[in-house]
Amino acid sequence: MLTDDKDSKYHNGTKDVIELELATTGGDDSHQSTDRQWCTCISPSAQKWLLGLFIIIGIAVSWVGSTQFAQSSLYSPSFNAPFFTVWFSTVWMIVCYPLYFGPTCLFGSKQNKAKDIYRQNEAVFGKRGLTWWSVLKLIGPFCICWAACNYMYVYALTIISAADVTALFASNTVFIYILSWVWLSETFTPLKLLATTCSIIGVVLMAYSEGFSADSGVGIALALGAAVTSALYKVLFKRFVGDANLGQVSLFLTLLALFDLFCLWPIMVTLYFTDVETWDWSDMPWDYLCGSAALQVVYNFLINFGIAFTYPLFIAVGTVVGIPLNAVVDFLWREVPFGYIKIIGTLFIIAGFLLMLIPATWQDKVRWPKCMRCHQSCHDNQDDKEELDRDARQDAQTQTEDD
Repeated sequence: MLTDDKDSKYHNGTKDVIELELATTGGDDSHQSTDRQWCTCISPSAQKWLLGLFIIIGIAVSWVGSTQFAQSSLYSPSFNAPFFTVWFSTVWMIVCYPLYFGPTCLFGSKQNKAKDIYRQNEAVFGKRGLTWWSVLKLIGPFCICWAACNYMYVYALTIISAADVTALFASNTVFIYILSWVWLSETFTPLKLLATTCSIIGVVLMAYSEGFSADSGVGIALALGAAVTSALYKVLFKRFVGDANLGQVSLFLTLLALFDLFCLWPIMVTLYFTDVETWDWSDMPWDYLCGSAALQVVYNFLINFGIAFTYPLFIAVGTVVGIPLNAVVDFLWREVPFGYIKIIGTLFIIAGFLLMLIPATWQDKVRWPKCMRCHQSCHDNQDDKEELDRDARQDAQTQTEDD
């Protein structure tokens, strides 16, 4: 992750959410200095904050615009194809690595040649670098997970409003914690439990405001499914790939888009000829499709750029700002009301999201009740004892084999 000492107070305290959120979107980029000054009359810290403000606005607007354009394309009378929308938008991600590699070679350090930059970036695939096997082993599964997440997200837009989808999708930070607790052995603190509870309450209120009809239930389930799949993608990326810098993530996204282009088109064709998805080539909503795809590229680029040059906290804030902004667009453009129950539910989800971002130094000050601390201590001691017993058995087995 970012190694700038000034950033440590932001991302050290949130490494189980911030690092998982950002491991898939870029981390420490050693050949790009975060101390770079664009204006000598402004301090580097002030430059970061000004740039961060731009990043917040850019992320919120690009996310909202991409979502709204995708929904508008699906409202077209001759177009009902969520998977085609996802496939088409993902293909545009091919430009991610060229947008990074070109400027880096032209304006980066003279000591870093193009070949060296590429070798640094392909290290994300292991010691052997980029091979056909690494593509199939990493890119393939992650592309399927990416497509499933975005398909459920876009499909939900055909049933419920964009504001509802984005609000429900914001609960993915809670699922990241749950999956991290299961697979990455993350510690579960009282504030994390409170954040999880807030998000669950928010989801229930959102579902209640929509009513418990079959259609709205499917839409809510799809949005939550997208949140779970997004969390799964990020946790698996953290576990099998680890921390990746700006160039490595750009290369990863470009290869993911290429895999989508050449390997997932049979699914799109099958859905078309089985009439599961329908569209008319002579009356395609290309303006909305291209707008959504372009803004998705901008969204991912701003996340990568923002992590490399500003504080990670700005990325999270930009995501939160996108929720009420989507509600405003829905109300002004589509005349979709956002009732008080939805507002309360959204506030609970946002509260859960923000609680996840509280630094660990603050979280340590909030302790479990005494009875629960005793239980937790006993549980930890039992885990330590089991680990010591396991190590002892392994040592004995190794000694036996040596004899």
